Amino acid sequence: MNANERFEYMAELFYKATGFMAPGKDSCAAFGVTDTEERDKQWKEFVEVFYSRLFKLHKSHANCIENS
Repeated sequence: MNANERFEYMAELFYKATGFMAPGKDSCAAFGVTDTEERDKQWKEFVEVFYSRLFKLHKSHANCIENS
């Protein structure tokens, strides 16, 4: 997965979780104006949790390989 694919994946998860488009994504005019300050706050929290879980999963997987 390249960086663009990862961002698209994260943006989709973020939208499903919050209803906000990820920063850098265009919102449809029909959605109206979003609260960018709130969106940015939630995006920051989302990214921190996403990478925290990813690193824990990676570490767990690495430990399984070492113990095999």
